Amino acid sequence: TPWPADAESLVMERRRPKHWKACALTVAVVSLARVAAFGCPCALASAARRFLDVDCENRRARVVAFLIAAVAYVLEAARSSSLRYVRDVRSAEEVDGFLRDALDAAPAVAWAASSYHYERRRSGAHAESSRRVVTSVHRDDWRYGAWRDASGGLDFLAARWRDACSAGGTAARPSLVKIRLRKALVFDDIATGDDYHAQLASFARAHRHRDVHLALEQDFDLAGWDADERMLGVRRPLGAPGRLWTPAGFWIATSLGLTVPYRGLLERRCAVSTLEVVKRVRSLRPEAPPG
Repeated sequence: TPWPADAESLVMERRRPKHWKACALTVAVVSLARVAAFGCPCALASAARRFLDVDCENRRARVVAFLIAAVAYVLEAARSSSLRYVRDVRSAEEVDGFLRDALDAAPAVAWAASSYHYERRRSGAHAESSRRVVTSVHRDDWRYGAWRDASGGLDFLAARWRDACSAGGTAARPSLVKIRLRKALVFDDIATGDDYHAQLASFARAHRHRDVHLALEQDFDLAGWDADERMLGVRRPLGAPGRLWTPAGFWIATSLGLTVPYRGLLERRCAVSTLEVVKRVRSLRPEAPPG
């Protein structure tokens, strides 16, 4: 199966991320803001001119350097895992409701075949470029027989993320849990795997002559599944996140140059847990003739 269930392949979230990029960019932004406003210190100005060949007394150059560092700082913050978690804060009941729906959802496996070719274009006397031209896209679903959930049940998954708060035996237990989600599809037997690949090969053969090239994509999804596969669960008996653990709180701290302390404080309040939802499927079997 393209989506195997393997405990060793689970993507585990680090309990204490280092955030070294955020640290370096924060230092750069603060330093360049000081340089843009007041100019370089005498000793640093000469060293910077020799090393970078930049006129530090030129206000425009200083402002441009600060803006470049600020844009990099904001882009790093926008892509950080901390923001992705505080975007999706859920209570214990909401987390369990999401897991219940995921366990009850039937697996949906879809294929997409894109037919395409390349066209060459001459942009100058000698320069040539090529671009990919997609001429058709066809989709189909894998038709299987039956499925069952093999995740261990709602009680198992709910206990797993709740018990993450007490892991380690520390006196001050964290009140939040960074939950990393993963879904897997398992064939019930060899015949099911053979049926899957046979249907996929038949789908590819039906569309391979529509153009020069053919690209196949396989997709496995569950209804209502979280596309980001990250959420921040609130262990309600241990406290609530409050207004600080929200996107607004994250960006206020980032705008004040405090993104690293914010992330460090969030890590101190968080445990980590990875939850895997596993579906087992069986292919369509022809019924045996009576007698």
